[in-house]
Amino acid sequence: MDKLDIEAVRRKLVEEREVLLGRSIPPVEAARGDEADLAATAQAKEQSLWLANDQKQRLAQIDQALARIAAGRYGTCDVCGKPIAPERMEAVPHATMCIECQAKSERKRK
Repeated sequence: MDKLDIEAVRRKLVEEREVLLGRSIPPVEAARGDEADLAATAQAKEQSLWLANDQKQRLAQIDQALARIAAGRYGTCDVCGKPIAPERMEAVPHATMCIECQAKSERKRK
């Protein structure tokens, strides 16, 4: 991919956002029964919470990417201001740093 097609990215993000918003995470029923039933219910509740959190995080990433597109900052590194490689933006549409700045950031965290 030589050049990033911002409009195609925007459409893809909007479509993914709509899919996520349309997906419901079923509520977990109250725990009843023996220890095995209680353990299964606890596991289902934990999985449901994890899925809900993951969905919220993904929606936030999409919203941030759409805001960057609207502001004309999509594909520009927040740290160094250089363009982010189109291949990186294709792989990680919510990326806010170029690969070099991302690597530096991850090394600092360790």
